[in-house]
Amino acid sequence: MSAPHPTRALSAARTGEGRLAGLRVALVFPVFIDVELASYQDNARFLGAIPPLTLGYVAAVLRDAGAEVLLLDCPTLGMRMDRAIETVRAWGPDYVGFTLATVDWLSSLTWMNAFAAQLGAPIVVGGIHMECYPRESMTHRCIELGLVGHADQGLVQLLQTHQAGGDLSAVPGACFRDADGEVVIVPEAARPKTDEGMPFPARELWPTDKHFSIVSTERHFTAAMSNFGCPYRCEFCILRGDAVRQRSAASVVAEMEVAYHEFGIREMDFFDPVFTMKRDRVFQICDGIKRAGLHGMVWSIRARVDAIDEPIMDALWAAGCRRIFYGIESGSNQILQRVDKRQMSTEHIARTITATKRRGFEVLAFVMIGNPFESRATVGMTRRLLKGLPIDLVQIASLFPLPKTPIYEEIVRRSGTDPWREHILHGTPMKPTLRLDTDLDDEQIRHLVTETYMSFYFRPTFAKFALSRIKQPAQVRRGLEAALGITRTFLTGSAAPEGLG
Repeated sequence: MSAPHPTRALSAARTGEGRLAGLRVALVFPVFIDVELASYQDNARFLGAIPPLTLGYVAAVLRDAGAEVLLLDCPTLGMRMDRAIETVRAWGPDYVGFTLATVDWLSSLTWMNAFAAQLGAPIVVGGIHMECYPRESMTHRCIELGLVGHADQGLVQLLQTHQAGGDLSAVPGACFRDADGEVVIVPEAARPKTDEGMPFPARELWPTDKHFSIVSTERHFTAAMSNFGCPYRCEFCILRGDAVRQRSAASVVAEMEVAYHEFGIREMDFFDPVFTMKRDRVFQICDGIKRAGLHGMVWSIRARVDAIDEPIMDALWAAGCRRIFYGIESGSNQILQRVDKRQMSTEHIARTITATKRRGFEVLAFVMIGNPFESRATVGMTRRLLKGLPIDLVQIASLFPLPKTPIYEEIVRRSGTDPWREHILHGTPMKPTLRLDTDLDDEQIRHLVTETYMSFYFRPTFAKFALSRIKQPAQVRRGLEAALGITRTFLTGSAAPEGLG
């Protein structure tokens, strides 16, 4: 098994004094294939090896406060749990950190229980999951500390206070157990709206040379964020109406320069939900990229069809953006209206995607099957939209209702139960108790996802596109693996591999 490059841990040590000087923190991103999961992460291998951005930011915050940091990107390194424990034990941490996603809870809990039992170092957790079920998560004794909110707003104070034996209830967003063993959740502070004080992800701690995306074309790839949160209100999204923390154009360009010159990155994919939400900032970023001379950098964004126009497309193209991901979700206007996906109409979707492709971009569409009002007829409408437009790649998911979303909250109201809460507390299998306003069941939806994948990708037009963009032999292998995975799930009737591109 691969091990992290030794200098990646050592380079994080700070020679100067800091609030966490001398503290050693190991951050672990697990391999999510150890237990049955809600998110079907056993198919994640088709997506590529995407850097764990959240832990990259956490590592940078700790590093800048004087701590020494080890970051294990276990999926990319091919590192199983026993090897990860051995590596962390040999390094000798004061704390072990995990970032949590609700859909991966059982697998994360398995890793945390094992680390707590075999190492004894306190485990500290964060991530978007802690905004949903912090109290339920803290009932698991393997977790010592938690944080609700952004790492740069409270993590250093949390660890410093814990080290000093101070009053954790004075730390905004702190999650802990008091002297009587009762769980305490401290309200978080108001979230910042800008990137002031936010460092760049600590890419020196990642196996950067091993990262790739199934849709990337350049050899050295990374992911990034230009915004955090989303102001739109799609009813299936956990970020619905979330407060936006927006980075400045200068900061975004500076990170691209560092990635390009210091790490040899030649392709960057921005993972924020809507890169183009603020028009002026898009033009500022594009102008900054051109002034910086980053002509060898290819980059991609996610956008909404109602938050982009041809002048923006022209600016993006001139600055090296070559791929735009659109969340179109459905070919049914009725479904789009029902889930509050306010992007005008499928007719407007068609016009925007046609204009995007005409400008030269690769177009990837995100689609979701299983929303309220879904039927075999509406799935047919979605397939016709996908195949009737100049869309190059598609990612199709079955709706899996997430906590904090209106769709899930309605399920809880109608059923009188909170399946996610029971899943977090007791490990009960996470299956939706019901689907809203559709006669399709889970198995039918999974089958329709797979059929839709096959109807899109198993076409001569896609084969021609795929061959035209291949630059590396590894891309051929990845594409074949993905195609075989889709075929296998279709023939066996098992869950479709979500997220293939």
